[in-house]
Order: sequence, then C-alpha cells, then structure tokens
Amino acid sequence: MAVDGVGIGSGMRRDAGAMSVGRHAIETLRLAGPIIVARAMLLVMFVVDTAMAGWAGAAELAYMGLGVAPQMVLMLVAVGALQSVVVLSAQAQGAGDATGTGRVFRAGLIHAVALGLLVGLLSVFSEPFFRATGQAPDLARGAARVTAAFGWGLPGMLAFTAVNLFLEATGRPRAGMVILILVNIANVPLNGIFGLGWFGLAEPAGAVGCVAVSAALRWVAFLGAIGYLLADEARRGDPRRLVVPASTWLAEIATLGGAAGRQIRAVGLPMGIAQGVESAAFTTIVFVAGTLGTTTLAAHQITMTVVSLIFMMAIGTASATAIRVGRAVGAGAGADAARAGRVGIVIGAVMALPFSVWFLINPDPIGRLYTDDPAVLALTRQTFLVAAFFLSIDAAAAVLMGALRGAGDVWRPTILQTSAYWLAAVPIAAVLAGPVGLGPVGLMGGIVAGAAVSVALLDHRFRRVSRGPLGRL
Repeated sequence: MAVDGVGIGSGMRRDAGAMSVGRHAIETLRLAGPIIVARAMLLVMFVVDTAMAGWAGAAELAYMGLGVAPQMVLMLVAVGALQSVVVLSAQAQGAGDATGTGRVFRAGLIHAVALGLLVGLLSVFSEPFFRATGQAPDLARGAARVTAAFGWGLPGMLAFTAVNLFLEATGRPRAGMVILILVNIANVPLNGIFGLGWFGLAEPAGAVGCVAVSAALRWVAFLGAIGYLLADEARRGDPRRLVVPASTWLAEIATLGGAAGRQIRAVGLPMGIAQGVESAAFTTIVFVAGTLGTTTLAAHQITMTVVSLIFMMAIGTASATAIRVGRAVGAGAGADAARAGRVGIVIGAVMALPFSVWFLINPDPIGRLYTDDPAVLALTRQTFLVAAFFLSIDAAAAVLMGALRGAGDVWRPTILQTSAYWLAAVPIAAVLAGPVGLGPVGLMGGIVAGAAVSVALLDHRFRRVSRGPLGRL
C-alpha cells in the first residue's frame, strides 16, 4: 500500500518503456477534453442561474451569491471525497482488476447518496447561520430560500458525480459530457420560465426559481448517467459486476461499501478536507464581501463565477492527470506516472493563459452578461484585472493536487493546501479589503497570494514524491 512520503519515480516495472512527453500530452488532452467540458457544464448551470438571477435584480444576485456559498462548500467537500473513486478505479483499471473497479463503484455510489442526504438536510439551518455571520436580515432571509432550493438537488448531484467519475476512470468520459450538455440546454428556458416569468407560464421566483430548476435537472442527469452505465456494462457482459443481487447491495449498504468503502473513506477523507479547506476559504471571503455591501458582494460574485468557469479547465485536466498517474501506478510504470503528472501541470497552466489576456484587455463585456448596474460593473472591471494574474497559478495548483492524488499522496498535500489558503489567502484578503481599503480588488489580491503559496508548496511536494517508489493503494 502506498503511503505519504514515498514517490513514483523508481522501483516500478516497465520504466524502460516510458512514453514520450508528446505522447503523454496527446493522451492527457484526449482524456481531458470531454472531462473539461463535463466539469464546465456542471458550472455552466450555476453560471446561468447566477446570470439570470442578476437579470432579476442586484438583490436577487446577492441572495444567489450568499445562498449557495455554504452549500457549495459542503457539496465540494463531498465531491472532493468522491474523487477517491477516480483514484481507486484508475489504479484497479491499470492493474487489470475489473471486479475491483465494480466494488469501488458500488461503494462510491453508496457514499454519494449518503453524503447528499446529509448535506441537503443541513440547509434547514441556513438562515440562523447567515444571521450569525453578520448578514443583514433581508439578505439572510433571501439567501436561506436559495440554500433550501439548492439543497434538495444535492443527493442527485453527488450520485451523478459518483457515476460520472467512474465512467471517466474506466475510459468513457464522453457519456457524462453529453448528458450535461443536454441538461444545460434545458436549463436556460426553464430558468427563464420559473426564475424570470418568461411567457407568463409561471410567477417569477427570481434566484429561488432558477436554483430549484437546476436542482431538478441534476436528478435528471443522474438518471441518465446510471442508465447509460448499466446499459453499457450489460452490453459488455458486465465484466465489472456492477449488476449484483439485492442481498449484495443491502450488505454493502449496511457496511458502507465493505472493504472498498473503507478505502474510499481512507483516501477520500483527506481529499474532501482539502476541497473543503479551499472552498471554506473562498466562502469566508464571500462573507467578507457581504459585510462591505451588496455592490461589493455582487461584483465579487460575478468575478468568482467567471473565474470558476474557467477553472473547470484546470479541474478537468487535474482529473485526467490523476487518472493517467493512477493507471500508471496500477500498471507499475513509475516513470510514466511521474511524466504524466508533469505534462498535466504544464497543460493546465498554459490553457488558462488566453483567458488571462482577455481579462486584461477587455473585461467589460463579461460583466455585462450578469448586470447592467454601473456601480457593480465599475468594480468588476477592477477585479477582473487582478484575477488575470490568478488563473494560470491556480490551474497549476489544481493539477498538482490531481497528480499527487493519482499517486496516492493525499494527506500532506491537504496540509499544504490548508496552510496556503488559511495562512495566506484569507488573512491577506481581509486586510487588503478592509483596513487597506481596496475592497473587492483586495479580496482578489488575497486569493492570488494564496494560490501562489499553494503552487510553490505543492510543486515542491511533487518533486519529492517523484523521486521514490509507489505501489497501488
């Protein structure tokens, strides 16, 4: 079993036949392409919700920004924990252990549903939570309604995530991409009808209506993904034994996935913590923005929504890199594992550069997609300029985390990530925005600082891990 502190560069069989850098780049891009689109589509749904809530007014946009913030943290913690499905499935796939991948899938789905129900139930306590953080009463009430609407879709969202991660790890990333494209196509007119009252078919419900529509569509995405997976496995003769007797399911539910479930928790716990630490840091910065006024919060929300959409390229590349590193580790190809990680890191950073140039040259049209409020637009113009320096740095950090996870190195990167965001990003953002008086520009400056510290620490860790042996988890 692999443990933190060991690496991937030696002690492996088949190192003499390691792929070239060019071949690694081609294979990573081939896998990353549909994963990037799928990740982007997950966020596009949120971006559309945010944009259409903004069309309903600045107050609705503020409700949206604050209302989804705590749920996004909890959801991303759960999604981070489910990334263990990718690592364990990819390593089993690389080792030729078909039934092992099936056990990982079933355990992952059980954990996804359980986490979704738990996180969804926490939305009941959102309004008291918002008031406790110092938000205005009206903002707290409006945001709480958004949180409740978001919460009931979380079990479907996480169940879809588990299925889609398994499809990606086993070489079928296009299925989730197609499903999410179709769901997003449906989201726009339905948001218009229920959020803005298009065609007079429903009373406009603003941000709550938009979020409720997306919650329902996330359940639709899960049903489509599980249907495709089971049909495809049946066509292949079910080599991974996904279709098992009800007694097997009941036994695995009772034991939370048995041995595979224990592996998912052991690997997923630090992954979830890492995701939660980063997300909580960003949410804390959202709360700081809220205390600076609705205009500042709206500008910060617009900027971070666009940045998050672009960041999906890094997330997709990180997932592809984790899969390729994991498969190489499972196959015992240490040099390929190290090289796959490095190639993925470079690809992730380079992909973000064109968007940095766009932010520097002409950010105004982006802001106008969300609002026509002159005060908000004036602030977004400044925050986009700062965000331009953030994109490639944060992309490199994300792919570094993916490479380390694929290698089975999970706890130490989590500690490094925690240090970067809570000892650098949050305090610097708070000081620059408040005492220094830079407002939303200061918030973005703190985020840039945190990302820079993160990439420096994680790169050092990957260099160390790359020099030693590693085995399958």
